[in-house]
Parts: sequence; structure tokens; C-alpha cells
Amino acid sequence: MGRLPQEFDDVPFSALEPGRELRTTYHLSAELVAEYDRLVGAERPSETVRPWVFSTFRPMFAGLGGRMEQGSIHTRERVVVHGSVPVGAVLDVVVRVTGATERNGRRHVDLEIAYAHDGTPVCTTSGTYLWGEATR
Repeated sequence: MGRLPQEFDDVPFSALEPGRELRTTYHLSAELVAEYDRLVGAERPSETVRPWVFSTFRPMFAGLGGRMEQGSIHTRERVVVHGSVPVGAVLDVVVRVTGATERNGRRHVDLEIAYAHDGTPVCTTSGTYLWGEATR
């Protein structure tokens, strides 16, 4: 799988309006799932996707149309799995900006990512980021 090519531009903090929702899809191909399983040392393949497959920035970048500003610091992550999903599924993804504030000179961004398969929620992640913090 390797590192993603630099196909995304940085998303400026000013574009992160609370309440904004963006949509994309996430294909859980057999190759993608097998690579995640290999990276975490899973002992055997599974017909359903394991939770670690949702710990990725790819759907967030696709939804936002760009990546976090260089130097962003990921400070918190919460993953809630609501149900199983088969390997090979294509998930509908909604990226929600739930907060974007500047406090004490730091730009705090809260994002929620909801994954659904055939209209049924399968996972929700939420994360907090200090947007562009290390380069300021």
C-alpha cells in the first residue's frame, strides 16, 4: 500500500465552517483490508472488516477535497463501531466539521466521519486536530 502520493492540497482553516458536511465513498477492497491486517499483525484473514480499517485519513481527505495543513497535530481520536461490514463493500462517508475555533492562538478543528453501508451506519469516528500548529 505504501504512502499516498501527494494528490491533495492543504485545506485552509478558513474553509472549515462548523456544520459543513461533505460526502465521499470508501472502497474496502480485499487488497486494502489485507494490507491493514498485515500491518497490525492479524493472524488470519476475515470476511468482515476489522475496526482498524477505519483509522485512516483517506476518507477525510477525499471528503474535504484536501489534507490537513502541513504541521497539523492529531490530538484525539474516538472510533465507535456500530456493526460489521463485508470485505469489498463500498461505504458512503459523511465528513462533518463539528467545530473550528481559534483559542489562545491555536486553531482547533473537530471532525466527525460517519460510515454507512447500504444506508446502515457501521462506524463513526471523531477527531480533534491543531490545524497547522507545528508550522506556525
